[in-house]
Amino acid sequence: MMRLFLVESPTKAKTIQKYLGKDWKVLASMGHIKDLPEDELGVDLKTLEPRYVFVRGKRKVWDQIKRTAQKCESIYIGTDPDREGEAIAYFLWNLLKPLGKKLYRVRFYEVSKEAITLSVQKPEDSPNMNLVRAQMARRVLDRLIGYLLSPKLWVYLKNNRLSVGRVQSPALRLIVERERQIRQFKKKKFYYIKAVFEKNGHTFHLIWDYRFEKPENAKPYLEKLKSVPFEVERVVRGKVKKEPPKPFHTANLQAVASQKLGVGVDKVQKLAQKLYEEGFITYPRTDSLRMDEKKAQEFMNYIKKTLGEEYVGTLRKFKEKPTSQGAHECIRPVSLDRSPTGGVEEKLFTLIMKRTLASLASPALLEKTDVVVVPLCEPRMEFKGQWQRILFDGWLRIEEEELDLQEPPPLSEGEILLPKKVTLEERRTEPPPRYTEATLVKTLEKLGIGRPSTYAQIVKTLKDRGYVTEEKGVLKPTPLGEQVLDFLEKYYPRLVDYKFTAYMEEELDSVEEGKDWKTAVRYLFRAVAPEEELPSSTS
Repeated sequence: MMRLFLVESPTKAKTIQKYLGKDWKVLASMGHIKDLPEDELGVDLKTLEPRYVFVRGKRKVWDQIKRTAQKCESIYIGTDPDREGEAIAYFLWNLLKPLGKKLYRVRFYEVSKEAITLSVQKPEDSPNMNLVRAQMARRVLDRLIGYLLSPKLWVYLKNNRLSVGRVQSPALRLIVERERQIRQFKKKKFYYIKAVFEKNGHTFHLIWDYRFEKPENAKPYLEKLKSVPFEVERVVRGKVKKEPPKPFHTANLQAVASQKLGVGVDKVQKLAQKLYEEGFITYPRTDSLRMDEKKAQEFMNYIKKTLGEEYVGTLRKFKEKPTSQGAHECIRPVSLDRSPTGGVEEKLFTLIMKRTLASLASPALLEKTDVVVVPLCEPRMEFKGQWQRILFDGWLRIEEEELDLQEPPPLSEGEILLPKKVTLEERRTEPPPRYTEATLVKTLEKLGIGRPSTYAQIVKTLKDRGYVTEEKGVLKPTPLGEQVLDFLEKYYPRLVDYKFTAYMEEELDSVEEGKDWKTAVRYLFRAVAPEEELPSSTS
């Protein structure tokens, strides 16, 4: 008798079908089967009970699943192991239950034959309702904020195509605030004295780190220094370990890949999802840095075989966020024996592979040299320089990192030097840089705003709404974006408050631990929009 295996995407279905064989039928739900209605609130304001309807075009998908399910003896629901995946599993479960078939929920974090086989051998009896309620809480709160507050913005700006959002609004504030800081910034010039020396064909320079506000203030010192010898007062050499990087989770993969591959974070996430569904990498929406010990040993054996034992590091344990889901791993290759070929997909896989191996490699060893040279005159002036070079490359052999590497000058304490020239070095204060998609994601993660599944969508939404444009790789707010922020800061300040937004995330995460989701949603909405207070309810 045939068994049915359900997932979200056709790509994943195709991959899993190869692993399960002819006694199984693998079908895709094409994402969510049911959701809140598109054109109305869909939430009872008194009870907060959501009303779910078939997503447009999904009745046909459900009809096909139902027809196939009726011919099968058992059904395994293998949607993604996160809140969204659990919600999809929940709706499929409820739709399939009346058929009277054996129903199972299965979980896996990589699309490999081993993982799929193991999940089928150890199925669960039902969806995780805490995860389902956590998804409902986010969905309902976001719907309340979007549907009840956006019309106020429409009236204020006379534009009914605008929206406000729990996560997009504080992200907009970051971009607008940075732009305003840049506008208000006044560049200032300042000056340092630089002495250039040469020894044994090695030309180098040292800086006196006294800051002159005007060039004329430095002239007396410049004149004096051109005719005096300098003494090497201190040469300090020390060895410094450079620890390997952490493996990737969603936020740092999006940030690093966006920067190195020159694509947006939304594109990075879509590519990562495709790699996952094709069986190349583990689940790409995770905030965990944990790595399976068996796989880590396999990767370290590869390092030993290809580079030598001295390049093998250890499997480190990192402090996880309280909100991290313990079963999730970091983003890593499923295997080193197969990889995609061609295009950005291959480049992204290579980036993930190198980061995974680098995280398990030995530290690099650098030598840092600090030099202090003083002119033999009054007042005392300390000219300083610092150099670093690699003694052992370690993980840097696997993943390159831009380092300022220079061979130190061959100096000994007590020797006398004559400068080739002494000049004035002009520098300027610089405004803070505009956000790129990569640095915005890093900042949102640092502030605790959003979760792995939302980062890519945040940037896309801001662009789609016309609040932000991207020019030469940086994000700039439009006049409309600034007007929207002004409205929010005036009428709904908590919606753009970084600390409160992070607190909202924590409250919503607590639903996964069993907190009543309606209580959390009711409290958070009242806090954001007290004038829109929801009626009290005991349900």
